[in-house]
Amino acid sequence: IDQAAKSLHCSVRTLSRHLSSEETTFQLLKDELRRDIAIQRLTDTHDTIAVIAGDIGFDDPSAFHRAFRHWTGSTPGTYRRPLQAG
Repeated sequence: IDQAAKSLHCSVRTLSRHLSSEETTFQLLKDELRRDIAIQRLTDTHDTIAVIAGDIGFDDPSAFHRAFRHWTGSTPGTYRRPLQAG
């Protein structure tokens, strides 16, 4: 959030207030972006789940699995399998 606020030429507190007025948080936006990138990579690449997890900021693939299940209701491998069959 520090880097984002600096890029937007405002303080972290100001950025947080603006996001709050839009009924969101920096963490929620970050998680949505991570989810979207993960889905795109699972759909369009053959990258391993561990590589995708690391690329979107997860040091531990099991943490990525938990987050992905929370976001989608499915594990990354289960999400990818039907796409690979087709």
